Amino acid sequence: MDSFYRRFAVSQRKSKGPSVRVRLVPAILRRLRKIGLHIEPFLTVLEGSKENERMLLNAKFRFGFVADEEFDALVEFEQLESRETLRRWLAEGKRCYAVWDGKRLVANMWCDFDEFNYGPNYRRLKSDEVYLFAAYSHPDYRGQSLAPTMRLRCYDALGELGKSRYYSYTEFFNVAARRFKEKLGARNEELRLYVCLCGRWSRTMTLRRYS
Repeated sequence: MDSFYRRFAVSQRKSKGPSVRVRLVPAILRRLRKIGLHIEPFLTVLEGSKENERMLLNAKFRFGFVADEEFDALVEFEQLESRETLRRWLAEGKRCYAVWDGKRLVANMWCDFDEFNYGPNYRRLKSDEVYLFAAYSHPDYRGQSLAPTMRLRCYDALGELGKSRYYSYTEFFNVAARRFKEKLGARNEELRLYVCLCGRWSRTMTLRRYS
């Protein structure tokens, strides 16, 4: 298994996209999950590890953490999470960084200051670390560099809060997401594999550590 992922990583550096065989793997893993075998390869990522040119957007866009009085706009924007979940996240100390077009919220990303809360890679964070998750941009605004600019601005805002290490994870076969983060100076730290059998037994193992 380890050798397969190593070969895939090499093939990605030599080609513009994954091979037909590799594109079939996620479909096979989804089928296995339906019968109780959940196999999920993923990368732990350290973001913002080098300086990048700050992208320029139309001045109409505003960036910043969502304030208490903007909570209703956040609830309206979020499609997958309930009001109760969002309220709980904020009560736990998580913060939502967002992009606004006037009074309209058009992109956001959540920041966890306490935990790397992705289950297969769960751990407590150190005082200078942040876990970034649940980033989303409204389809009407895609193609306007909102997602990369939001991340770069968020790094700056987190730096002002004394944070210097910004973590996330990327599904191994999500080549587009991997390239997106790499363009922003992200660095893969580990290739890990999560295996869960019928929801009763699970294990996460490290296949590779990157220098």
